[in-house]
Amino acid sequence: MTRSGTNAKAAAAYYNEDTVAAFYRSAWGGEDIHIGRYDTGAETVRDASRAMTRHLLSLARLRPGDTVLDIACGYGGTLRELARSGCVVHGIDISRVCVEEARRANAAAGLADRISVQIGDFHDLPFEPATLSACICQESIIHSTDRPRVFAEVFRVLRSRGVFAFSDILTTEGANLDLVNAAFARLGVTGGATRGDYERMAREAGFDIVQSGERQDDIRTHYDKLAERLEDPLPGVSPEAADGIAASIERWQRALEGGHITWACFVAKKPG
Repeated sequence: MTRSGTNAKAAAAYYNEDTVAAFYRSAWGGEDIHIGRYDTGAETVRDASRAMTRHLLSLARLRPGDTVLDIACGYGGTLRELARSGCVVHGIDISRVCVEEARRANAAAGLADRISVQIGDFHDLPFEPATLSACICQESIIHSTDRPRVFAEVFRVLRSRGVFAFSDILTTEGANLDLVNAAFARLGVTGGATRGDYERMAREAGFDIVQSGERQDDIRTHYDKLAERLEDPLPGVSPEAADGIAASIERWQRALEGGHITWACFVAKKPG
């Protein structure tokens, strides 16, 4: 079920679009769809994306046997990382294309029997209250126009002392919203939500904030890498479509160079 008034249908349409899917598979490396961690700047997008997943999961301090849900799981790179670490793993995504690709990749990795993936909306999580040890979400809450609902749903399904580890692309304090909204337009959303806003929404849902931090250089490097990747033809992406994506990335770079967009990760815990 998709919740009306939440941008869920628009997000699904975006990730189901053939050109968008082809771009993500080729430019991101086919495992992940999120910002990478660049300690040297020489990392590939694929390797940096995997490093960022491992960084976020290390902050969550998960243990073998924990029941973990990745909300908006994309192509499932994080699901497979969780399964290899011994967690009981579930994933949901609003996109049919993402779910199908995650299932295919899980099977290819020999992990299909250890990971459950389904189409689902993070505004209405298909889990009973207090059943999960942890939830993970990487750069997906940005798509919601009812973000407090997302935090409330995660709080509902987590057990006492359960962990919510999440990251997102955010607006900096005092940013030029015209530049931010120009960058975000391709996603069908508008800017304005800051790191402080996310902390406030998490607390209002009932969470304690354990950790919060920004890595603005990572997202700047990531988009520079994507721009370089578009200098060569990408499978499944026509020259006309590539030109449109390149123009969108230029808008991101303009906002990033001015310090108007940032990236942050958070660890929140349900009291108990």
